[in-house]
Amino acid sequence: MVFGSGNSKREELTREQKAFWDENGYLILASFFEPTEVDAVNAIVDRRMADPSSFGQATVDPLHGQYAGQRFRGAEAPREIFQGPIKINDLFLDEPEVLNFALSERLTRILSGLLDGAPLVCNSLNFIWGSGQPDHVDSWFMPPPVPTQPAKRSFWGRVKAPESPQFNDRLAVSSICLEDVHPDAGPLVYYPGSHKIPPFRFSHGGFAALQDGTSKSSDYVHAEMQKAGLRREEFLGKAGDVFLWHGQLVHGGSAIKDPTRTRKTLVTHYWRAADVQPGKAVKVHETGYYEKRGHQALKE
Repeated sequence: MVFGSGNSKREELTREQKAFWDENGYLILASFFEPTEVDAVNAIVDRRMADPSSFGQATVDPLHGQYAGQRFRGAEAPREIFQGPIKINDLFLDEPEVLNFALSERLTRILSGLLDGAPLVCNSLNFIWGSGQPDHVDSWFMPPPVPTQPAKRSFWGRVKAPESPQFNDRLAVSSICLEDVHPDAGPLVYYPGSHKIPPFRFSHGGFAALQDGTSKSSDYVHAEMQKAGLRREEFLGKAGDVFLWHGQLVHGGSAIKDPTRTRKTLVTHYWRAADVQPGKAVKVHETGYYEKRGHQALKE
């Protein structure tokens, strides 16, 4: 279901939207951002892509060619990686306009209703082309922070291990279309209702993915979706549309059929600000925060 334009001055999560979210794990907000807002973000990304040295410490992940799977500081990256699918990490840390776009007060009021508290940007990704990512669940890679239980000391002085971690589903994601999506450009795919699948627990007992464990977690969610009869859907959004999804919704990027077609998108992951240590949550406005940190480390 597509919900109407968000161009009103004030936006709140409606009862209908919340019910749809609870049942399906996503929301589509049509024409949420004005063309001028979209153009401003595209201009920033275009400037960076035209001069990779401008990325500084910001990192980029090539999604094609011989460097696929690696991570580079943008200023030091091989220039050929900018000619095909690429993921630009965390521009919100350097570009206030990108941060304010992802933390639009109208958008964060809706996210606050979904997360039961003000959202905090913990990660952002700019895509120029489709991601081509296999089906996955975002909480595998950025599980929401929860207080660490201290070890308990028994009567005899022995230290007991903390209890098994409890799952915290306070993770939401926005994918904002920065241009109209063509069917041949590798659209976002998703499985409505898949957020209800019980979370996969990795061999360490927690919910964060292990490098060698995602094939098992992927097999698990696909088997569960097949049991439940869940169907694959494709999102063909227009510039300014917003696709919001639950951190447990299974999704991915379909194959790019026409490599000359781009799919410009800003994807932002939000934790609940209340779940983050106070010193790590930087307030932008009443319903919007971001995580205080540096740029991501390079992969070993």
